[in-house]
Amino acid sequence: MNVLFIWPSLDCPPGINHGLASLSAALKARGHATALIHISEALWPVPTLEELRAEVACRAPDVLAFSATTQQFAWIEKAAAFLRPGLRIPFVIGGVHCTMAPDEVAATGLFDYVCVGEGEHALCELVDRLARGESCDRCPNMYVCRDGVVVRNPVGPFPDPAALPPEDYELFDLARIVGGKDGWMSIITSRGCPFACTYCFNAEIVARYKEDGALRTVREYLRHQPVARVIDDIRRLRAGHPEIRTIIFDDDLFTLNRRYVLEFCEAYRAAGIGLPFVINAHCLVFTEEIARALKEAGARIVKFGLESGNERVRREILNRRMRNEAMVRAVRIANDAGLHSSAFVMFGLPTETREEALDTLRLCADANVGRFRWAMFYPYPRTAAHAIAAREGLIDPALLASSGNYFEGSCLKFPPAHALFLDKLARIAPWYANAFSSFPCRERYARLVEEIERLTAEEWGARRETVRREDRALSDELLAAGEPHYSIRFAQVMGVHSDYVRKELGEQAAAGAGA
Repeated sequence: MNVLFIWPSLDCPPGINHGLASLSAALKARGHATALIHISEALWPVPTLEELRAEVACRAPDVLAFSATTQQFAWIEKAAAFLRPGLRIPFVIGGVHCTMAPDEVAATGLFDYVCVGEGEHALCELVDRLARGESCDRCPNMYVCRDGVVVRNPVGPFPDPAALPPEDYELFDLARIVGGKDGWMSIITSRGCPFACTYCFNAEIVARYKEDGALRTVREYLRHQPVARVIDDIRRLRAGHPEIRTIIFDDDLFTLNRRYVLEFCEAYRAAGIGLPFVINAHCLVFTEEIARALKEAGARIVKFGLESGNERVRREILNRRMRNEAMVRAVRIANDAGLHSSAFVMFGLPTETREEALDTLRLCADANVGRFRWAMFYPYPRTAAHAIAAREGLIDPALLASSGNYFEGSCLKFPPAHALFLDKLARIAPWYANAFSSFPCRERYARLVEEIERLTAEEWGARRETVRREDRALSDELLAAGEPHYSIRFAQVMGVHSDYVRKELGEQAAAGAGA
């Protein structure tokens, strides 16, 4: 059968969907054909609904399958409602939004099958049964919707990544996507995470699989691909796509399994891949031994989930029970090993005060992190963090529905003064970090921050579109003077230390001279 995927990634950086890459590979291994309509304004013009209908008709699929995150579901719902009357084929939908809110998705009446959890086995079984003309009412992981009746099938066991075929990266326009990411290519070596952070869906997935009898312990949720296969995948990708210049391992926690990390680093170095790579780490499981192995293998950036620099917020709101000292220590280990340290941080958390939000940037400055990437808190449905936000009276469905991303402004119902503060923080976070730092420029940035904070909402509305240009102009001046600082670089929500910026600019100049 021909399965056509539709994946919207609107208002997002360009990238690939590893779930779809794995689903496509699994279907092809069973003899089915796959194709993708990728909706992304960062890559090409977004089609109108009429153009989308014409493209679907041209592809003539036997099954139409959507992949949904929460922010993208409104577009999918609109598109499915438009396409549905003219198509007499099954509509399937999956993705994390369906796993977290399957009843709401099924209640739209737009989809015949709603996939819950990891779907390789489930989708293959569904398509196989459809091809044979058999009943699909009892497919595992599937909510089957027919004539207003929903059959809720339990989930089956998690797939073993080692038993699945290699991901079908060619489902995507890799040349355009990798080119749009300055040569960075995403790879996944593992699935699952044993932690239960309130803002993430992992704890809810584990609970669902346990409830349905498909999982005994959380340890079974964390699964790795064999190192040899990961190396083969990278070789295959590099041979077919010379535009790839950096590998980013997007596993939730690449460093969680010490033995696996050391085995991978040795194999990567021995294979002579020669590409720098980036990984995610946890500050409580990051040691000098791991840092040395990563550096020797060619790692360039190590990213830590700091999220909040305030211990109360981490403990009570995020369920992240570590001390600031542990975070500072992990960053120091990375820096001392010659790795560029990076931190993920969030603002706009439920019950977070102004000073607690600023504690996050104080921690980034105190730790001397190489870069930090910020996001505004988003309460995904069915997560513990959503329940906390609802308990505090912060959930506004209309505001949530209008929030296309988690980079610009809060989607919670905060008082106007706090919402204005968060909007300013989301535009100029590095200015605060510089003001909290020990850099010689700290007083200059402190005056800038005071100036911004005095602005009324109307005054800020006139200024907010220029502050990033101001940031770049001031950064260029400080770079020329050799003064350390953070500035907005590489993304509009990323503050990068000048040491790395200077190194990056030097490498670009050397590459240009050698061209």
